[in-house]
Amino acid sequence: MKNFKVREFFPVALAVLATVMSLTAAAAGPDQAAESLSQAVQFQTISFQDPAQVDQSLFLAFHEFLAKRYPLVHQRLKKEMVNGLSLLYTWEGSDPQARSVILCAHIDVVPIAPGTMADWTYPPFSGQIAEGFIWGRGTMDDKGSLIAILEAVENLLAQGFEPRRTIYLAFGQDEEVGGAEGAVKMAELLAARGVKAEYVLDESGVIIDGKMLGISKPVAVVGIAEKGYLSVELKVKTEGGHSSMPPPHTAIGILAGAIVRLENHPFPARLEGVPEKTFVALKPELPGYMRFAIGNRWLLSGVIKKMLSGIDATNAMIRTTTAATIIAAGTKENVLPQEARAVVNFRLLPGDSVDQVVERVKQVIDDSRVSVEALGTPREASAITDTNSEGYGIVKRTIGDLFPEAVVTPLLVLGGTDSRFYDQVSDCILRFIPMRVSEEDQKRAHGTNERVAVDNFQEMVNFYAQVVKNSE
Repeated sequence: MKNFKVREFFPVALAVLATVMSLTAAAAGPDQAAESLSQAVQFQTISFQDPAQVDQSLFLAFHEFLAKRYPLVHQRLKKEMVNGLSLLYTWEGSDPQARSVILCAHIDVVPIAPGTMADWTYPPFSGQIAEGFIWGRGTMDDKGSLIAILEAVENLLAQGFEPRRTIYLAFGQDEEVGGAEGAVKMAELLAARGVKAEYVLDESGVIIDGKMLGISKPVAVVGIAEKGYLSVELKVKTEGGHSSMPPPHTAIGILAGAIVRLENHPFPARLEGVPEKTFVALKPELPGYMRFAIGNRWLLSGVIKKMLSGIDATNAMIRTTTAATIIAAGTKENVLPQEARAVVNFRLLPGDSVDQVVERVKQVIDDSRVSVEALGTPREASAITDTNSEGYGIVKRTIGDLFPEAVVTPLLVLGGTDSRFYDQVSDCILRFIPMRVSEEDQKRAHGTNERVAVDNFQEMVNFYAQVVKNSE
């Protein structure tokens, strides 16, 4: 022992430690992955419209948790904190000329609706593992995909995998309130560095377990575009007065008439674009009458539109939708209001611009007494990703590898995701997480009893590992 040298011991000890960590990570399975998500849910990383309400210390504590839970990720990948609370990891690839891959998720979650806490089977931030599920806010939207990505990368590192493409992990801090401080900043940073990505993969599309349009097989929907967003304020001002001597139409009546005209004159339905891609992909699995109609859409487009317009979910796929969401007027039952105000929300189909929608609203209302003004910062519909692109092919093949029973189809995303900001670094923006969702589950995200099955969560981990391998 007298010849033992401390400086010679450390390299050996580090090598042994790395081996033990690698074997532990490689052996990780459903239980460890579920425990990781369970612990992640316990951090109440809630977003609010008012930034002053955000508890930044909880986000920073979550960062520390990730560093401890995923040691190989934090040893081998470059980690950057962007704009204080967002995380950007860079896994350098062996080929600097190859276009990169960006895997997105978000750290923040929505609050629990007031008065619903008692309705949860398990406390919303407990991360309880019970009945075959991991329960809690963020399991579906979107800590589930964030933790699944990190589990996958940690396991790949433990196995000695080295990517050819550079892989970016981009985890935003404020997706639930628009993404301006998180995804926007990370996308701008990557663009400034000249990053060009083969594809960007974010949340939204899922595996629908149930009879979607009468299809008996699970349907994996991959978002290839997002609808735009616009809220319009309608306002009517009158002289007011006493209700005992009313004019033929009060401010409320004039405003109500304007809303009725908008509802009675919906935007025209269109099958062209994403809807057509969706139904063509699904055609072989559709019931006979629908398969016949889609196959002869050149003749039966009117019938198809009428059929799809009768279901809220499919109606939203084929037109810019109109929804009156706020109305305010009056202060006393015997006083004529001098002002009546309403807000109407529109979700724009690709091809309909914000300016076109505002102009059409004015034309349909056709009443000089009603002012029309766009509110906030409207969002145009996104570009449509080419389903013949290499990125779409990689994701589709990965779904086929791990979910061979599923029918894969492109889809129009009705809401918004962080991914839309990355169009400055890639023209292939995809929105899909391999989460199995039933009709009952669809109301859980942002709602009560959000949860993900333990077995399905391991499938999510496996998917992200496989998509990285398939990107070689």
